[in-house]
Amino acid sequence: MKHIFTAIKNRINRNEEESITMKKNLKLEAPWYTYQKKVKALFERDPEIKVGDIILPEDGRADYLFDIEVRNHEKFLALDRVFPKCVQFGNITLAINLYDEENDAGADDVLALYETIFKGNPIVKDVRTAIDHMGTKHGFIRFQPEVIQFFDDDIYDYEGNWTGLAQDIAREVFANETRGIHFCTASVKEAKNPAGE
Repeated sequence: MKHIFTAIKNRINRNEEESITMKKNLKLEAPWYTYQKKVKALFERDPEIKVGDIILPEDGRADYLFDIEVRNHEKFLALDRVFPKCVQFGNITLAINLYDEENDAGADDVLALYETIFKGNPIVKDVRTAIDHMGTKHGFIRFQPEVIQFFDDDIYDYEGNWTGLAQDIAREVFANETRGIHFCTASVKEAKNPAGE
């Protein structure tokens, strides 16, 4: 009988140790991450729908965002009608970018518009494209690595100037920054070594 009690006691101790180990590995996530995981779980078996990871948006229209790429135009149109574009979690806004291959192809057209807008403007270093881990093409308008400064009655600046980067101005001026088109600053190293040597 004593052996049975010892076995039960050992089993209880083992269960407590496993419970403590599980608690140590427990990580709490914010509800917007849970929401994205739910959406991903809902569509992960559909080969025509890819749900991206949560990222910080460049345009400031939301606190977080994730993409949903739909490779079937009819599904895209249906999802576009019923799927929310923004979800609120208290004071946190989660944006959802829903697009399809047909809309994504428009990114080339929009990139061409920006190339036309900035053609001959020395503030722009170049315009490039890159493919992300999900196979989506992105366009990058890359500004020269230099500071822009102008007088603006800024009481926080000794001279009263506003000081910043062209990428920040472009993000604000082109408030409707198109999905897949990004404003950024070229590396200072490129400016010092333009030939890439």
